[in-house]
Amino acid sequence: MSKIPILKMARDLTQPFRPVEITELDGAYHVFIVRYSGDYIPHSHSADEFIYIIEGMIDIEMNDQTVTVKQGEGMLIPAGTPHRPRCKNMALALVTETKGLQIEGR
Repeated sequence: MSKIPILKMARDLTQPFRPVEITELDGAYHVFIVRYSGDYIPHSHSADEFIYIIEGMIDIEMNDQTVTVKQGEGMLIPAGTPHRPRCKNMALALVTETKGLQIEGR
């Protein structure tokens, strides 16, 4: 079993909103890293999504409110909840979700 250099991998990402899978869980879930910068499209998923901020901070618009998630914080986005990540500068995140959710809502 090898260690995964998550922070180094995340810092090497250059394109925003282009997730890179780092591991799979039980064949049905995956964990990936992603760089946030700018605004992403409003979307929702058929299953829960968990976002953990490694560096920086993002605003997540959902349910007519904006929640700021800062470095060291995480947030569960429940299935079916329309949401939109926004990032004024740059942030790096670790995301866990059911495989295939990345392409829903695009």
